[in-house]
Amino acid sequence: MTARSSLLVLLLVSVALLGGCAFPRRGTSLSAVRSATAGAGAPPHFWALTLVGAEIPPLSRGALAWDGSDGLPDAFVRLYRDDELVWESSTVNDSRTPAWNVSMPRNFYAPPSSLYRFELWDRDEVGADPIGILQTRGLPPSLVTEADTRLMLEGGAQLGLRLTHGQPHSGIGLRLCELRGDGIVVLEVETYSPAGRAGIRAGDVVVAVGAETVSQLGSVRAMGALSMAAERDQALRVRDPQGAIREVRVDREYTWLSM
Repeated sequence: MTARSSLLVLLLVSVALLGGCAFPRRGTSLSAVRSATAGAGAPPHFWALTLVGAEIPPLSRGALAWDGSDGLPDAFVRLYRDDELVWESSTVNDSRTPAWNVSMPRNFYAPPSSLYRFELWDRDEVGADPIGILQTRGLPPSLVTEADTRLMLEGGAQLGLRLTHGQPHSGIGLRLCELRGDGIVVLEVETYSPAGRAGIRAGDVVVAVGAETVSQLGSVRAMGALSMAAERDQALRVRDPQGAIREVRVDREYTWLSM
């Protein structure tokens, strides 16, 4: 192998190890809003959903003992919307009354026309077995807001949930950007955010914040300025994938993370 070919191989390996990304990536700042009235402005059908716990029958289906030397289930929960897995909980081992008290990491978008399936499972060494299932068009009527609710599952188990108003965040909602010398390339945008409402899309490039270009600011300072653009009432200069430049102003409303 020649010296030139060895250098090429080394370069290819380095790129592979770096994941093919030569520029740093990060998102604009985001912080949860703690206010009793903050959820009032949530988009339609946005909820914060907390998995509280479950009560599991003493025997599995077919009146069999639960797997494991102690005869207790290792429970976890899956939530589906229109047959798509939305969220899976952690596993609580060796308990017929598992307690999670954990909220989904993002607001749960739950339109009334969708089909939902709540599944409680027992994890074992070779896979998992169903404990109980509830399927319903729209959220279950018994699932009321601001209160703990127990859902009766097929199979005799009960699932404890809490439904509360959606959780807002402050921030313009650019989830992931690539920092380059002359611009900030937008890779992911939160749909329900100031950036999303302003029409910023993946592939756009922010080339200036207020009166200063990204080149003048430097990419790190530019990200900070981008995060504060709404508070400072600064316009963004954005280049679309076709090269057209437009001016964009983002509002000061909340970002609503969803799943």
